[in-house]
Amino acid sequence: MDVLKEFQAAIEIEFAKNLEDFKEQQKLPLDERVAKGVTMTNLRVEMEFFDELPNPWCSPLSGSKEYIFAVKIFCENNISKFKEGSSVVLSNGSYRFEMDIEEDSTENFILKPNDFNVKHCYIDSDNYPRNNWEINAVNTDISTKLLLTAADVLKHNPTTLLKIENFLNGRTKNTYQGYSQKVGYLNDSQNTAYLKAINASDFCIIQGPPGTGKTETIGNIVKHLVDCGLKVFVTAPTHTAINNCLNAVASKIKDNTKVIKIGEKASNKEVQENPFVAKKSRVTYSGYVNNANFSQKGIAIGSTAYSLCYPGSKKLDGWKFDVCIIDEAAQLSIPLSIAAMCRTGKYIFVGDHKQLDPIIPKGSNNEMFAESIFSRLARIYPNEINLLNTSYRLNKSLMKIPNTLFYNNLLQSASSTQEDNSRYQGNHHTEILNSEPHKLILHNVFDANGRSPHEAKLVAELVSDLLQNGVNIKDIGIMSPFRAQVREIKKEVKKVLPRSISKPFDTFLVDTVDGMQGQEREYIIYSFANSHPLESMRRLDFFYSPNRLNVAITRAIKKCFVISNYKVFDIIDEELRDHEEYEAIKDSLEIFKRYKSMASTVEINQTNEAEW
Repeated sequence: MDVLKEFQAAIEIEFAKNLEDFKEQQKLPLDERVAKGVTMTNLRVEMEFFDELPNPWCSPLSGSKEYIFAVKIFCENNISKFKEGSSVVLSNGSYRFEMDIEEDSTENFILKPNDFNVKHCYIDSDNYPRNNWEINAVNTDISTKLLLTAADVLKHNPTTLLKIENFLNGRTKNTYQGYSQKVGYLNDSQNTAYLKAINASDFCIIQGPPGTGKTETIGNIVKHLVDCGLKVFVTAPTHTAINNCLNAVASKIKDNTKVIKIGEKASNKEVQENPFVAKKSRVTYSGYVNNANFSQKGIAIGSTAYSLCYPGSKKLDGWKFDVCIIDEAAQLSIPLSIAAMCRTGKYIFVGDHKQLDPIIPKGSNNEMFAESIFSRLARIYPNEINLLNTSYRLNKSLMKIPNTLFYNNLLQSASSTQEDNSRYQGNHHTEILNSEPHKLILHNVFDANGRSPHEAKLVAELVSDLLQNGVNIKDIGIMSPFRAQVREIKKEVKKVLPRSISKPFDTFLVDTVDGMQGQEREYIIYSFANSHPLESMRRLDFFYSPNRLNVAITRAIKKCFVISNYKVFDIIDEELRDHEEYEAIKDSLEIFKRYKSMASTVEINQTNEAEW
């Protein structure tokens, strides 16, 4: 691979693809944009306003005009793809405000302008329209601009370019130091990965299947490196993953001069209350040197890879780190990983290429978009993979299917895991609760096109039964591939919850599969929410993704319930054989067939169709 050439081409491809998708999206009729989840219409709003100027860059306003602090959106049927942190445009006639989604829940959908855009977000606070507002997706090229700065680093630093080029082409050879002090409570595979990461000269690859303690392993690695006086950059594809790592690191270091999170408040949710993690919006290297608020002898800083794309980004301007640790690396694209590697010395990649992949342009013929960074490294450095092989989440019953389908039976359950021998009572599905820990529930209701009211009601019934048995709501997690189904499930579950649970969704986890990677719950319910895969899906590879299935069925500690229309599996050997995408996803479909054959299945009939 010609790294610089492919990197520059990849940046152009991604920019062009995003722009093309956005333009095509905007050409669609309004009702189609709404159906696709990229537009919301006929909205009622209530606005809150700042009492004073929001920041020094905002000028005083005349009359009753005020700067907008927040906008509460009222919408009875939110089927959009928008989520917390997304940037959107709120408009009504001549009014057009670019804002970020602060909250997306069944009770509230709240927008707020960020510090940069707030100066443009003002209106007559006494006389603004309450109705007929619209929300649309925003197209931004900021990520392109930031990656171009990383390309400039490679272009003007031949030593860095050669180092990364050798690494990505499989030519880097590790040498190892002799540090051998193990961590007492880590298991053998964790200690092997820990020592390899510490001793390796150039890079380390750690594969962490579900529940095998990769975050705990990272925490110990970072503590040792910081204790050695090194500057460590901790990154991942999402702020949530970065925050989870920093919490593990902070639990061992317990010094907020040594553990820093870079990000705005909305992106610091998981570390916000952690006193051992300092929260900063930026820390330039010149501002760090000789600053008593920061350790000068070892420090761990967590942020996205874009933060190292200076001078385009000012968040970590001037920094060069001794070590870069990339968690959830199987979800990171190669171009974004290069942005991190440009400013760091040794690389430690932690992830699992059997779980979710990054969202990257398809069919570009660019090597950097052929696979994730972790998949590439696992392929070209197979002997360097350090597999964490003991799951502390999945008991033997729950382990059997994913271990067979995805891990060549190399995993084992920790002795601390327990089989669920409880006897359950219930008003709806007692026989399901008392059967095998992993249950595939098939039905024949054809109501789903990314949102299934029928499956949402089944989910609510299972939740009701679990609560009747004294299960704490925080121990239940629910997933779907589709955000519209997440909202539908929340709506149905809310109907069955006791009144004593005042804020159910603060602790009750309902999310897309992509949002659930890294999470675990005692009880997991997965709703496929698609009874018309051929009619409703342009991309069958998304729906029939083995990696997404793997994530869904490996979150549970006690019980895993998978709900699906029977057609999802039956069409594999019927209609799909003649589909244009069949050859491309044939191996994936085989995984789904094997999954159904291995799973304990129950049929819940709702109609008497002959084919059923």
